[in-house]
Amino acid sequence: MQHVKWLTSFVTVAEHASIREAAERLHLSSSALNRQILDLEGELGTPLFERHARGVRLSAAGEAYLVYAKRALREAEAVHAHIDALKGLRRGHVGIAAVAAIADERLMALIVEFQRTHAQVGITLTVLGAEQVVEAVVQNDADLGLTFNTPGQSDFHVLASTPYSIHAIVTEDHPLAAQDRVSIAALHAYPLGLGDRSWGGRRLLDEYLHASGMRLEPQIVSNAFEVLAQFVRLSSGVCLQIRAGARREAIGGGLVALPVTELQKYARVMTLGSLRGRTLPSAAARFAECVQTACFPSEQS
Repeated sequence: MQHVKWLTSFVTVAEHASIREAAERLHLSSSALNRQILDLEGELGTPLFERHARGVRLSAAGEAYLVYAKRALREAEAVHAHIDALKGLRRGHVGIAAVAAIADERLMALIVEFQRTHAQVGITLTVLGAEQVVEAVVQNDADLGLTFNTPGQSDFHVLASTPYSIHAIVTEDHPLAAQDRVSIAALHAYPLGLGDRSWGGRRLLDEYLHASGMRLEPQIVSNAFEVLAQFVRLSSGVCLQIRAGARREAIGGGLVALPVTELQKYARVMTLGSLRGRTLPSAAARFAECVQTACFPSEQS
C-alpha cells in the first residue's frame, strides 16, 4: 500500500506540475508530499522532477516513470475492485461527473435508492459542463460521466446513450402547464430564464436561434438549474432545460416540463461513459448498471 501511495502522489504532482496544488488535492501538507517524492526519487536513484520557481516539471526519467505509474495504479485498482466484489460490495466510493440536465431529482433519487442497499458506499456528484465531464473521466477524476455528445474523445467509452431535447419548465399552475407542448413564440409572453453557455442545452438553443433568425431575451441566465427553477416559481415565468423524452412530464417541486415544438429535431445524445480500458471498481460498476436501467432504458451496452 505504501508503494501505491507513492505512485498516487507522483502521478498527482505530475498532473498538476505543482507540489502545492497536488498537496491540496491529496489533503496533505506540501512538506509531507515533497518528502514522499524525495523518498521515491531516493528509491529509484534518480530525480523524477525538475524544480523551478513556478512549480515542477517531469525529468526524462519522470516521463518514463509516469507511464509505468499510471499502468500500475490501474492494475492496483482492478485488484481492489475484485476484492471488493468478493466482500459483497460492503464499501467503496463512486465519483460521478454530470451535466446539470441530468443532475436532477431523478438522479438524486437513484443515488438515495442505491445507498439504501449499499450504505457504506460513498458517492461524489460534481456538476460540470459537457466537455468538463469528459475531461474529468479521462483524467481519472471521476469514475462515471453523464454528458452530451462526445465527438473526438476516443478515451471516453460510451456505456449507454439516449436522445435529449429542449423542454420549457413551468409551474403546475402556469397558463401553459396544461398543454402537451409549447412553441417558441409562446415563450415571449413570460419572463424567461436560460442556462449559460456551459450548458449543452443552451448551445443547442443558440444553434436553433442562429439558424432561424429568432431572438430570445432572458431576464436571468445561470449555470445552476435550481436558480432557474426558483426564478420560474417566483416570477410565473419559464426556463428552458434539455431533458430526456418528448412528452409532457411532471418533474417534482411543483414544476412541469413541456417539449418545445420547434426544438424536437435539435436533439443531443446523453451518454453514460467511463475511461476506456479501465476496469471500474465494483461500486462504480454496480452504480453504472443502475443508471443504465433507470435512465437509459432504450439502449444499453
